[in-house]
Amino acid sequence: MKTSKLFISAIILLLLSCQNEEPCTSYQLDKVFDVNFQETATFCERAVSITFTKVTQDSRCPEDVVCIWQGLAEVELLIEVNGSEEKYLLSTFPTFQDVPSEVTFKGYIFKLEGVSPYPNTKVSHKEKDYSIQMLVEKTSE
Repeated sequence: MKTSKLFISAIILLLLSCQNEEPCTSYQLDKVFDVNFQETATFCERAVSITFTKVTQDSRCPEDVVCIWQGLAEVELLIEVNGSEEKYLLSTFPTFQDVPSEVTFKGYIFKLEGVSPYPNTKVSHKEKDYSIQMLVEKTSE
């Protein structure tokens, strides 16, 4: 009886200690992946994480409208590599307002590949509905 109580207690402690660990997201370098708004993509194989913190603007032409210019989406990210973190703004249209679509940080290139959902005049999107498509590459350093 004592042994089974000890065993059950050990299992409960093990389960409780695992709840505080951040979940890992399986990924491969050079493959596009999604990060949802206010979520962090944490990678197990490398000490690299990306948190999608804010949509600073979305002036893209709605998909059901004809516009005279394409517009842009701009997002704020928190990137962490090996314990060092930095905030960045990335844009889908980097030549406008000089906000890049990619940054290099601590030996990695982080590229904004897309922002979803695309605007539409019939559907109103809240910030929490957004996700970004990212690509991470290792530099040759």
